[in-house]
Amino acid sequence: MKSVKGIDRMFLSGTIATFTFEKGAKIDAPKLEKQLTKSCKENGVEFVQLTRRETQRAKAAFVAKTPGLT
Repeated sequence: MKSVKGIDRMFLSGTIATFTFEKGAKIDAPKLEKQLTKSCKENGVEFVQLTRRETQRAKAAFVAKTPGLT
C-alpha cells in the first residue's frame, strides 16, 4: 500500500484492513477509494468498500509472537 499517499500503516484482521493516516494527511475520500481499489487489485486483494471512522488514539498496543502462524 506504499502507493497510496497519506497512509502510514495498514493492519489486517480477518477480511478487514484498517489504515492509519500520516499526521496532517489531507484525505479526498473518492480519490482514496479509487487508489485503494487499484492498489488492492494489483496485490490480489478485492476492495469492497471504504468506511470512515474516527476513534481515540490507542493507549496500548500488544504484539503476539506466534512462530509458524501467518
